[in-house]
Amino acid sequence: MTNYFKLMISLVIMMVAITAIVIWNIQERFFKPEQLTIQEASAKVEKLYGGTIESFEQKGNIFYLTLQRQEKAYDLQIDMNTGNITKMNLAIVENTDEPATQLKTKKEIQALFQNKGTIQSITLQQSEVPTYKIEITENETLKIVTVNAKTGEVLSEQVKQQNNTKNETIISKNQAKNIALSQLKGKVEYIIFEESSNGGYYLIEIETEEKSSTFQIHAISGKILSVTHEKDDDEDDEDDDEDD
Repeated sequence: MTNYFKLMISLVIMMVAITAIVIWNIQERFFKPEQLTIQEASAKVEKLYGGTIESFEQKGNIFYLTLQRQEKAYDLQIDMNTGNITKMNLAIVENTDEPATQLKTKKEIQALFQNKGTIQSITLQQSEVPTYKIEITENETLKIVTVNAKTGEVLSEQVKQQNNTKNETIISKNQAKNIALSQLKGKVEYIIFEESSNGGYYLIEIETEEKSSTFQIHAISGKILSVTHEKDDDEDDEDDDEDD
């Protein structure tokens, strides 16, 4: 093959390549569909469905729009190349206008239990379900009541044990009460028995005009283990602590 033919073949190949590039550019310019703008997509949706576009964003070739129509919100997806609506769902909107349920105040809780005995304390306990822990004394008995802090519903009620059910004590409930009263004259609010590894003990609360005092008395020896004083100004003093 002569150099002339080689040159002619090269020229033909070059002309074919140039022609192909020109044709491709013409097709891209005149026949490729124009992409939608976000404003055009919004106007299209509002015209088609009515309502108002509240928000929009673009991710890749997809427009994400939120349409507000007749007090409802809709999420839409539009292909920016074709203009087609590819997805439309009713939006899930959280109701933020609903007021949170208020907790009952301690005064409201106190009013609910004012005829159940003498309320010693009301303590709010925050958790998934907020509760109030109420200590009530009646007839020398201490009762622990747990109520729902929102509704006031009683969730549990526990009467603290007054005597040793195993009958292993030498000191009875009344004897322990008399030991405490010999130290402080007043009204006995409650008597409870607590088990321990060394025979257990009684807790006896005595109320006077100036203060309330809680005596811890060993259930076997009758020894006063401790006395805790609570004054009217809610200052706590602990004294007379003794070891077994």
